[in-house]
Amino acid sequence: MKTGLLLPILLATSISVSAELTKMSADGETLKPDSLEWSCVLDKKNSLVWEVKSEEEGLQYALNTYTWFDGLSGRDSGTFTKNCYWGKNCNTKSFIEDINNRELCSFSDWRLPTRNELNSIVDYYGDSDALINTDFFPNTQVDTYWTSTSLKESPSLAYEIPFFFGGSTVRDKTIDTFVRLVRSAD
Repeated sequence: MKTGLLLPILLATSISVSAELTKMSADGETLKPDSLEWSCVLDKKNSLVWEVKSEEEGLQYALNTYTWFDGLSGRDSGTFTKNCYWGKNCNTKSFIEDINNRELCSFSDWRLPTRNELNSIVDYYGDSDALINTDFFPNTQVDTYWTSTSLKESPSLAYEIPFFFGGSTVRDKTIDTFVRLVRSAD
């Protein structure tokens, strides 16, 4: 293939991927692609709405980390639960409850994404060190993010998605890592 044809094909591919993502306001309204402030991202292809992290300290601060806890397994609090802004109960269950109480983007049915859902926003072809489209998901850490999927053979472990090489790994639920919540757009 001639190099002159390669650039238009690459541009068309990257535009079509971005066209599936739409910025949303804190009220849940869709915004123009060049909007500078947004709270959520609608993924039209997968019919999901994603939380966007903030660079400011607070509930959605990009550097907050959480232990995995669903009320039955994981850890409610312990050694690694001092890394979110309120300093206690820094677990996924508490974070989900707080986001739902706040009604982020006018929704109260936020949850941890499944392994497949979180893998659906990994972008191996972007320009960022984090394997995600940072035009829509700024402040994403080059680290791992929890999924809702526990390891069947060992329920004390859950899958996480590393946004520095993709795929998935498992981690003990008592260790903290980052979280990006999701909800169905249907």
